[in-house]
Amino acid sequence: MKSKHSPDFMSGAKAPCAKLLIPLTFSLLILLGSWSISLDFEQEEIVDEVPVNPYLAGAKYSHGDVDVPVLYEGDSWTYDGFFDVVEMIESAGVDTDAEALTGELSMWVDDVMTWTVDNHSSVAYDIKSTGQFIGENITLDDKLGDVTIEYESSEIIRAGDFATIRNQVYMNVNFLLAGTVIEIPVAEVTVTDSYYEPREDYDFPLRVGEEWMNDYLDVNTWSGESLYFTIRDDETLAYETSHAVVSVGDPEVSYSGCDNSYNVTAFDENDSVESFRWWCPTAKNDAWRHFENALGMYVDFYLKDFQPATPDIIIEVDLEYPTWALNTPLDVWINVSDASANPVSGLTFILRYEYDDEWYTLTTESNGTAFLSMNTSAPLDTTPSNHDYASHGIVAWDPVGQNVGVDTLTLDAELVELDYRPRPGGISVVRVRGDVTMTLNPSYGFNAIAGDVLHFTVPIDNKGMSGGPATELEMIALDSSSQRLNIDALPPVGEQTLQYSWTIPQSQPLGPANFSFEVDPDDLMTEDVNQSNDLALFPIFIGDIPVVDLASVGPTSTLTEIMLDATGSIDGDGGSLHCTFEVEVDVNQFEIFEEPDCQMPIAWSDDGNFSIDLTITDEENDQDATSMVIQILNRAPWVNITSPSENLSAESAITFDAFDSGDADTLDSDAPIDAYWYPPVRSDGVPYECEEGPITMHCTVTPMEEGIFLMELVVTDDDGETTTAQYPLLVTNIDPRDIVMIMSGGTADNNQPAPETWQVDEDQEVTLKGEAVDTMNDQDSLTWNWKPSANNDAAWQESTTGAESEIQVTWTESGNHQVELEAVDDDGAGSGIITGFVRVNNVPPTSEPFTAQLPVGEDRPFELTGIFSDTPSDLSSLQVCWDVDLTNDADDNLVNFDDCDYVGASISHSWPSAGVYTIRFHVTDDDGDVAESLVNVTVVNLRPKAVTFAEKTSVAVGEEVVIWTNGTSDTVSDLSLLMFTWDLDTTTDENGDGDPANDPDMFTSRISPLRHTFDTPGTKYIRLTVTDEEYSSTSDVIIEVSEVSGGFFGAMGETAGISNLLIVLIVVIGALAAVGVTVGLKKSGDEQLLHSDEEEVSDASSDNEEEE
Repeated sequence: MKSKHSPDFMSGAKAPCAKLLIPLTFSLLILLGSWSISLDFEQEEIVDEVPVNPYLAGAKYSHGDVDVPVLYEGDSWTYDGFFDVVEMIESAGVDTDAEALTGELSMWVDDVMTWTVDNHSSVAYDIKSTGQFIGENITLDDKLGDVTIEYESSEIIRAGDFATIRNQVYMNVNFLLAGTVIEIPVAEVTVTDSYYEPREDYDFPLRVGEEWMNDYLDVNTWSGESLYFTIRDDETLAYETSHAVVSVGDPEVSYSGCDNSYNVTAFDENDSVESFRWWCPTAKNDAWRHFENALGMYVDFYLKDFQPATPDIIIEVDLEYPTWALNTPLDVWINVSDASANPVSGLTFILRYEYDDEWYTLTTESNGTAFLSMNTSAPLDTTPSNHDYASHGIVAWDPVGQNVGVDTLTLDAELVELDYRPRPGGISVVRVRGDVTMTLNPSYGFNAIAGDVLHFTVPIDNKGMSGGPATELEMIALDSSSQRLNIDALPPVGEQTLQYSWTIPQSQPLGPANFSFEVDPDDLMTEDVNQSNDLALFPIFIGDIPVVDLASVGPTSTLTEIMLDATGSIDGDGGSLHCTFEVEVDVNQFEIFEEPDCQMPIAWSDDGNFSIDLTITDEENDQDATSMVIQILNRAPWVNITSPSENLSAESAITFDAFDSGDADTLDSDAPIDAYWYPPVRSDGVPYECEEGPITMHCTVTPMEEGIFLMELVVTDDDGETTTAQYPLLVTNIDPRDIVMIMSGGTADNNQPAPETWQVDEDQEVTLKGEAVDTMNDQDSLTWNWKPSANNDAAWQESTTGAESEIQVTWTESGNHQVELEAVDDDGAGSGIITGFVRVNNVPPTSEPFTAQLPVGEDRPFELTGIFSDTPSDLSSLQVCWDVDLTNDADDNLVNFDDCDYVGASISHSWPSAGVYTIRFHVTDDDGDVAESLVNVTVVNLRPKAVTFAEKTSVAVGEEVVIWTNGTSDTVSDLSLLMFTWDLDTTTDENGDGDPANDPDMFTSRISPLRHTFDTPGTKYIRLTVTDEEYSSTSDVIIEVSEVSGGFFGAMGETAGISNLLIVLIVVIGALAAVGVTVGLKKSGDEQLLHSDEEEVSDASSDNEEEE
């Protein structure tokens, strides 16, 4: 099958790249490469001459056609390589002046083997190549350096027909910066193309005029990386291309022996030329190859050397007939010899008819020959051709020694008994015009003029299966003259090439005409089955050299457009003309202009005499030329001041140019005039100056004031003549700009300008400063509009006037504040709002710690005032509280220590029980920050004071003694807890504890008196002991009891009796009960306090110390 793409086993051309459009210049290059062939045409040259040494000569010849070559391991070639990288680099969006990279490519046959494609085994070659290509002093994106390409390829080529099975290419492209060792990787890519069916770039045997189609799938894989190109995704692509052998000639490469090379050109689906190659039979490879590679580079390889290997074994396959009918027996001989041409006997090998894996195992006889008669069958070719039914390789394969021999069998479905004919499309012609020799082809056109010598090569085929007699081939020329040449007796399917020469006479009429070539012009071959194809016509166009006419141009001033007019040129044979002007655009500087309409406008900027060379080309590529000289006159210098704009904002730089100027008669084309600038003077007397200096072609100044800025320029030519130009520039107001807001002060290092976030505290005064730039006449009158808290208090605004601004600000609310500032000039133009960010941090309240407090008695008021502080803005909103019970959550907020039991800075509180109490003074601001002070309060128990009052201190025996205790005192909370114990005789130790004064003879309650009668006289020492939960106090009473007379009731006294005894018992029982309920009464929270002075507290403390 034939490739749509650059199908070259030596290049590793990448198939999908051919989908890119081929530029017109590329197409012309291909065509010119096909046409511009110099042939030393000699009548006696025979194309089908068989070389003496077949393995050195390469491809063998089959009756005038070049057959498939046999390659040997070690065959090697050397090529000069040219990589045109311009379109590749520019397509990646990179600016470059690169043109071509040059280097040398080495190629060799690395292995001979078998390869399987779709379960079909084929004998194949592994052809490898490697090379380095360099472009020096190339600019890539404004960087100077060298581009290098490391190139490697491996291509698997089917031996039977030279079709490509697989192609793998590696390219490493790098850019070395000039003067450094820095190498920038451009691309490193490996591309593999596997073809189904294998891609047939040739259709052996090669015949001029043969065409074939090529349909295949390309399984395309990519790997690598690139900084400039996108590595493509793997994909499978279907392609259809057509190929043609368009001519035979000399590609003019440095390797000798390629004079008779075949131009094989590939066309895409649109019949546009895609690539071409010149096959050199003697080198068994391409002499010249032009294609587009995987990265979009256009590549040319030119053969410079071929070194054939010397094989140990040579296998030659000879067919009885290289072209034969379908389903017909065909004899095949296989000759095997060594390197010295000695026959090799006993060699077993396989003869492979590879189209359907039909294999035959053969062994050579003693003469080194093996023979087989095979049936041609009727297999179709996957690459249909216009010259045959199909063609297939017959391959002899020695799998042990890996030796191979090949011949091509061409199947022809049109063979008859006997049929001589000129081969259709096979006639080629070489035109010699003076010392220019050219091989004509259909793309260029077959045309000539009077005096041209035409050399025709005419192949004669025998399309018969039988040999035929000798006869003649007659050429009838355009003037009806004829030439006859002898045709030898042709064997079955044989052929012969004849050559004719004819000179176009001066009298030959113009226009299309035909040469005719007729086999057996006298109709003597009656056995010729098909005489209708005996005559072949070869069309050619006879034209005339066009006559050029270029209209004259008189002396013209510089910078005046001139029309170069060649429309008066004529073409005697009709058709259109194309004009090529080579113009001296400056002294000894020439440019080429292609003008299809033969008219070209042009002007010169300097005086002098300039030459014009004109070449006209007609449709037959015939040409005529003429020249003339145009005189360009000088003129006075002129200038127009130009600027980017007619008006400009103040304080903006502007460049005035004098490039819109010239002088026709200058002697210095690089500087036709001298320019001197005169800028105006500022209102403050300072003159403006050009940044470039006064003598220059452009002047850059910066107007600082509004109004008309009048620029003046004087230009002088080399004759001293001057021209003055002025340019009034309107300078307009500009907005204040470069506004900056900064803060001075705060809690952090607030040295960064807005939009930095600054840190300050509540009520902390800071300084905000604003700066901006405006014109010199607006700077001092700027109005500064501040919004210190635009997000929270838009009504808060401050304004100042002047060149800069400074305000003092205090924020009373914590949180984030946005500060906005805008500078406005006297025209109302504003700088735009700049925003700063302030984080106002809350200042927590503080609370002074308490000093140690004196103890306080139970139920005595404890008074204390907390001292606290905060920022002025927070003082009014502070919550000041006392929590006197840190174990109780009075406000039910799940926090025990933040209750507001007392609100305010002062507290007055008492405790009913002794102990150490921690109270918390806490202050909370509106941000929830808290200050606290804790103080421990020691509450001490006060000693009770026992007080007794006897109604009588002298009584008679039996008389009731009444002693009251209601004068006894203690704290209110302890009153209900007091125990009153009476020792009725402190002189007697009744309980035996060693203390006669503590016997618990009787108990009374706090509100009940002691009622007792003595039954014996004497002095009674009575002691009352009053006890609270911790301390006790005593009071002694002395009662004098005297004797009385009388009975039992008398002894009891007047008021004594059973009732008095019962009362005593009730009192005792009540006292005991009172002790049991003391705790309950304590908890009942008796709120009545006994207000004693502070001395009592001190007495209690002293008593405690004494008891301890």
